[in-house]
Amino acid sequence: MNETQPTASPTDRNAPAAGTPDTSRTNRLAHRLADGLRKPLFWIVLLAVVLRLPGLGWGLPASDGWDDDGVAPRNFLVGLAQTYVPGAFFTYPPLHMIWLTLLNLPVVGVALAHAPAYTQQAVIDTFIHVPYMTSFAFTARVLSVLMAVGTLLLINRLTALVAGRVAGLCAAAACALNCGMVYYGQVTNLDGPYLFWAVLSLWAWMRFLVAGDLRSLRWAALSAAAAIATKDQAYAVFLLTLPASFLLSLMLDPAARRRAPALVLPMLRWAAISLGLLLLVDGAITNPSGFARRMAFLRGPASQDFMAYTADITGRLRLAADMMGDFPRFYPAATALLAVAGLVLMWRTTRARPSLRVAGLVPVLAALSFTLFFNALALRTDNRFLLPQSLFIAPYIGLACARLLALKQAPLYQAARVGLAGLAAIALWRCAGLDAAMLNDPRYDAERWMATHVRPGDTLEAYGRNAFLPRLPQAAHLTRLDTIALKRRNPLPGVTESIAPFSQIEERKPRFLVVPDFWARDFLPHPAPTGSQWGIRIPRVLENSRNNTQESAFLSALFDNRLPYRLALKARYTSFLPAPEGYESLGQTIFIFERVPDQPSRKAD
Repeated sequence: MNETQPTASPTDRNAPAAGTPDTSRTNRLAHRLADGLRKPLFWIVLLAVVLRLPGLGWGLPASDGWDDDGVAPRNFLVGLAQTYVPGAFFTYPPLHMIWLTLLNLPVVGVALAHAPAYTQQAVIDTFIHVPYMTSFAFTARVLSVLMAVGTLLLINRLTALVAGRVAGLCAAAACALNCGMVYYGQVTNLDGPYLFWAVLSLWAWMRFLVAGDLRSLRWAALSAAAAIATKDQAYAVFLLTLPASFLLSLMLDPAARRRAPALVLPMLRWAAISLGLLLLVDGAITNPSGFARRMAFLRGPASQDFMAYTADITGRLRLAADMMGDFPRFYPAATALLAVAGLVLMWRTTRARPSLRVAGLVPVLAALSFTLFFNALALRTDNRFLLPQSLFIAPYIGLACARLLALKQAPLYQAARVGLAGLAAIALWRCAGLDAAMLNDPRYDAERWMATHVRPGDTLEAYGRNAFLPRLPQAAHLTRLDTIALKRRNPLPGVTESIAPFSQIEERKPRFLVVPDFWARDFLPHPAPTGSQWGIRIPRVLENSRNNTQESAFLSALFDNRLPYRLALKARYTSFLPAPEGYESLGQTIFIFERVPDQPSRKAD
């Protein structure tokens, strides 16, 4: 009996046979990949990622990290716990600690399974071993890289919203070559993560100003709360920016005035929701006494003890002058002219689009807001405290670059290309210097020297915090001395923590001394400053260090060769690339002293 064979449909004829690869899907993926490779943004992102990779292995594997003030590997679990323990507090808010805890849950579980007991000390003694700490640090640094790239993409989007695609690409390139962002985009400090949330909030807010989109309003409010719940100082980004830009939109944009009545209740609702979530995450609701103590600490010792300028008009004028003088730490100096030109161009080109004009003012308002409500109050110009302004001017740099690249006259166009390429090359050179300082950290030289010269059983004494020390040889008898109380230190496996007086070195007689210059120089006498000192004050923490006469006397005697120790190694950063400035734990010198053998007493004739 003849049966009629079913006719295959076109879809059936094109479908791959069972067990054969789907070539059409493969071709589509290959086409998308090829299309992505042709886009400039891909190469900008690739450059940003490459520049932010050297820090992933900086000082690892280890039981602690070299990124001073970083939250991993040590502090994120402790910080999360202290946020919610009644009456306790941690220096920073907990949101990023929550992300890190979730990402590291498998390693946390393995570490707990290997703990001999579940007492606090037993758990700590297990967690501080190298495999767990290294995993925590590496995960946190990878997250920092991802958030830094996310920040770059957001800068691209918010610039393109106001000034177009080319300006967005140029702004993203400026962000990729921002030397401060290169550093904070690969370490575990909270500055990169909170700026990711802050820029996400500003981008959503700009979209809200342009179109009155309630979804954008929601994202702006929630992201602002996330930024502050990551690092408290993020409040200063929004304090002036949001109300000032909204009022400007009402003044300059008729469409904004027409839709304003319908937006009042949603704005109040999302402000209340975001504030409530912030207080809940921050522990203000679940741990009000601890939250109050943290706020008192931030307003008191955490800020007052580190002020570097006088709290008057003179000090604030000097602070503003130093902020401008420190601009080359982030971009080549000539880039400042591009930022100013870009701001002027934005104002002129959006004359007929008031909503875009107001949105285009948001980044500069954010830079001004942070300057007024953080820098001028904290009276500090550390690199991480100038990072927001360096990021918020990137859109204007991008706008000016796009205008230069759109010049019609061939000679001017070629000159613009050469000039911008030169600025990019200088910025890349400086970023390469920062990465080289990580790859060639002097502590690696110190570690190699100790591996050769320190024998099993030798006694070695190290000074200062973990972030400034090389990794110590575990075969030696290790002791660490510092002025910090024992309960505030991060213990290291195999290292005895001591508070013995420095001056009793002759009773201990260690064979080797490891002295970080960054730690020691605060105790040593300083020559009188040479430049003008108007508006500047010595931070209280530095004054306290210099008043520690016992430590100062010990270090002065050590460096003046008045103790039975000789300088065996001075490991310092040397490179043909530019040395980074303003990063406390980068490129610092390490001194290693070795005890001079006791001379046998000469018998009497």
